[in-house]
Amino acid sequence: MSDISHNDIRRVDPTSLMVFLALMRHRKGTVAALELGLTQPAISHSLKRMREVYGDPLFLRRSHGLEPTALARDLEPKIREIIHLIGQSLAPSAEFIPSDAIAQFRLGAFDFELTTILPALVARLRQHAPNIAIHSFQIANEQALDALRDGQLDMLVGYLERTWRDDPSMVQSHLYSETYVAVARRCHPLLAGPFTWEEFARADHLQVSPSGPKRNIIDHALQLEGLSRNVRTIVPSLFSALAVLQQTDLIGTLPKRVAAQHAERFDLAFRPLPMTGRAFDLHAVRHMRDARNAMHQWMVDQIKAAASDVPDVERA
Repeated sequence: MSDISHNDIRRVDPTSLMVFLALMRHRKGTVAALELGLTQPAISHSLKRMREVYGDPLFLRRSHGLEPTALARDLEPKIREIIHLIGQSLAPSAEFIPSDAIAQFRLGAFDFELTTILPALVARLRQHAPNIAIHSFQIANEQALDALRDGQLDMLVGYLERTWRDDPSMVQSHLYSETYVAVARRCHPLLAGPFTWEEFARADHLQVSPSGPKRNIIDHALQLEGLSRNVRTIVPSLFSALAVLQQTDLIGTLPKRVAAQHAERFDLAFRPLPMTGRAFDLHAVRHMRDARNAMHQWMVDQIKAAASDVPDVERA
């Protein structure tokens, strides 16, 4: 669009458009002024501006009133639609009724959150909003921020890096605080009782990471003790990790809610790690453009409720 077009757009205000439509209806400036509560000079000024912008007289004076030109007749439905859209933008948002809503909601999360929160969330939607379909994506934090910005995701559930927490374009809703626990097959000697960092570090470890070796708060805690994990196996997903732990002597480090939910099914046990103050927070994150979206806010409430349904116990 050229610079002159930008200038012309700035010269067309809603009042001038409403004056134009009133003149199309009544064909008399005095009647249009009365309808809009404007003075006759104001009507004349608006019409003059429209004539200058469109380079056309728009209305010709006749004995019976104003006669629209061909361009004015062509403009009328377009300008009527513009005024209608402006009115819609000013109208209060329609009330969101979950049971009546028909939508697809795109949710991004890591494997842990998808296997814990997602089942409870889907169950709640089936009960309260059966026509909202969930399309979930397993996506890493590095990609998720861009996906939210580009409108490829509606919401992300997961742990926020500091750069996320400081991003003003993201709206964050706290879900719960989580801690890691050591997970292994039942009767594993390390889990017979409380253990030290040294005993933990000497064990053979399994790590869950879809993108290869990656340090987390457990590795940082071990580093402060001058220790490191002896990682023997890396798997990309939670269920492969649970299956491996069930059949080996490896030790896994998983979020406590994950362990509590799946320990009995995979015949596993878990114990707290020998550290305090190492909890991390899970958030539901959406873009600022959806901050006032009624459906998105309702979904945040449902995700919070689903998170509270996930078991949270010390050991199975």
